Amino acid sequence: MAKKITVRPNQSALDMVLETCGTLEGALDIMAANDRSICDNARPGTQYTIPEHAAKDNAVLLYLQQNKVRIGTRN
Repeated sequence: MAKKITVRPNQSALDMVLETCGTLEGALDIMAANDRSICDNARPGTQYTIPEHAAKDNAVLLYLQQNKVRIGTRN
């Protein structure tokens, strides 16, 4: 079953991808699964489906989780 993530305030699409996958390699998989472009504005509250096959970097995800890092570079 695919995971879903909701865009938070001040997050761009790339912020959401990085926080979800730990790498930007998963961006194209995520955007394709949601019929979106990486250039689209990610509006807060928008849900994206994260496909199982999206590239992940578990070391980065662990670091973000342990340090409670929330990425938000928009604006």
